[in-house]
Amino acid sequence: SMDNNNMGTCDVELELGQLCADLLDAEDKRPEPWVCLSLYHLAREDHEKSIAFVDKAISLDQQHAFAHYLRGSILLSSHRPEHAVVSFFRANDLQRDIPSYEGLVESYLAAKKFKEAICTAKEAISQAPRDARATTLVGLALAQAPPNQQGAGEGKDRAKRALKKAMEIDPGAPRPLFALVDIYASEGNFEMCVKLLQDGMNGTGATKESSRTSSTASSHTNTWVKEHGDIIQAKLAEIYTLDERYDSALECYHTAISMNPHNGLAVQGLERLEKIMRGIDPDDDEMQEEPSMDGEEYY
Repeated sequence: SMDNNNMGTCDVELELGQLCADLLDAEDKRPEPWVCLSLYHLAREDHEKSIAFVDKAISLDQQHAFAHYLRGSILLSSHRPEHAVVSFFRANDLQRDIPSYEGLVESYLAAKKFKEAICTAKEAISQAPRDARATTLVGLALAQAPPNQQGAGEGKDRAKRALKKAMEIDPGAPRPLFALVDIYASEGNFEMCVKLLQDGMNGTGATKESSRTSSTASSHTNTWVKEHGDIIQAKLAEIYTLDERYDSALECYHTAISMNPHNGLAVQGLERLEKIMRGIDPDDDEMQEEPSMDGEEYY
């Protein structure tokens, strides 16, 4: 008896599997069917097979930018960021797009190579100055770099500025919003976290830039909130939990779960909160988990 979430995943896997078979029948000397097979096994979390098939795709066409990008993504998911850098670098060399810059910056950050992460993020901005994703990358890199590489406290302030700018360019973007919330949470400024998330929920978080394109901006924001409001609610609950406002946290978790019963973060967060409210140490019987400070689950 599978739940609907698993059913959804199975449907996607079946369709991918069918597409792989059709592509292989049509043309097995092209990289596409092998890329498709790699994605199929990645969806099943079989990283070994996924790498094998993407390598086959690359052997058929070494100029296939997406195959190199996919290889980097698999390696990053397999906690091999140094190897991922090589693949993302090749993808970026073939096609200077934001996803390959994102892969590079995330890999450098995972490998604790902060200077490289910041330089690459800045390169992304010079490549795409009006793209909120590039500005967000600079904010993420600055936020994670240790103070000694920034000048004490200065990195966090610069990170905030970059993330706020990204939110002005693209008011509906979840990534800069959650990254900014995480910075304020790490400073214990929960009031600001709540304000940012509530503004995000109401679609009022954007300022200057969006007033010029307010109708497009607000409709984009509203679409995102409609589709992913449960994610903001779960994040709000996480902040209320950190601030020991347990009743508010409880309410937000229930709202998130009623909006989307398959929101794993909300379900886990609620279990954790219930333990805290019963006076049980939530980290006692399991490996201590850090609260998601990179917001990676959100995009």
